[in-house]
Amino acid sequence: MNSKLRVNLYTASLLPPRLRLSFTRLLQLGFGLFVLMLTANLLAYVQLGSLETEKAQLLTEKAAFDQQKAQLEQAIAKRSASQALVQEVDLLSQQVELKRLLLGELTHVETLTSKGYSPLLTGLARVTDDQLWLSRIQVQEDQFVFEGYSAAPNAVPLWLARLQGVEPLKGQAFSTLTMNRGDKQPLGFVLRSKRDEEQVK
Repeated sequence: MNSKLRVNLYTASLLPPRLRLSFTRLLQLGFGLFVLMLTANLLAYVQLGSLETEKAQLLTEKAAFDQQKAQLEQAIAKRSASQALVQEVDLLSQQVELKRLLLGELTHVETLTSKGYSPLLTGLARVTDDQLWLSRIQVQEDQFVFEGYSAAPNAVPLWLARLQGVEPLKGQAFSTLTMNRGDKQPLGFVLRSKRDEEQVK
């Protein structure tokens, strides 16, 4: 019977730890990073060249546009207005001014017609007198002239008192009343407003 004379003191814990990153793997990783950086640099260089080419093309187009702009500005500066167009514009301006003046006159006439004659004639019809008749009525803005004849001298002052109630003549001051009688003719009279009298003076 053989007895065991050897004792095995070797265990796995006595072995050195196994490194995950070896020298070979480190070389491979370094080479891979170098290739990646080189590829990135090449791509950046190619893109930079493309951008430089595009920039040069844009600068060339800009120079061409600037030259075209300068030529157009010179052409505009040398170009003068057509004499026919200037005359046509002047003619149209004169026509517009004449139409504006005509419109103003028509508005003035319309105002006189609507606010002067119609209410005035209506009011005169209300204060009519059998002994007095009018031969002429003149209205210019707020100036009035009445000419006519009367069968009796006192009919004119009475008619004048009633005339103050006519709507367009309310507050109107009359300055002169001229009365005369011709041979074998009725009594004639002329009644003028204050403003009309001042204009005559």
